[in-house]
Amino acid sequence: MVRRIGYWALAGAGVAFFWFIYFVCLTWTAYHGGRGFNFSPAMRIMVDITAPIRPLLGQHHAITWYWSIVLNATIYALAGLVVETAFLPFRMSLLRARH
Repeated sequence: MVRRIGYWALAGAGVAFFWFIYFVCLTWTAYHGGRGFNFSPAMRIMVDITAPIRPLLGQHHAITWYWSIVLNATIYALAGLVVETAFLPFRMSLLRARH
């Protein structure tokens, strides 16, 4: 179960790192004198769902990219702990059914 929770945390870090790279590539020209980029409401909702640190802390406090990855991995690990604990009895019943 610890390994699965680690996978959840790794997935959370991967999602946050993906969003970091995505937004750096999109806004690179805006930082260097180019045209700005407006995010659509659908994009904001998708980021809020997949990177839950943004609606929790990111709209009120400045969070660096590396802390957002660490905090997103922590949130995913906690969600994985809840999901894996909820499905533990089901998984145990499958193990007993194989005998």
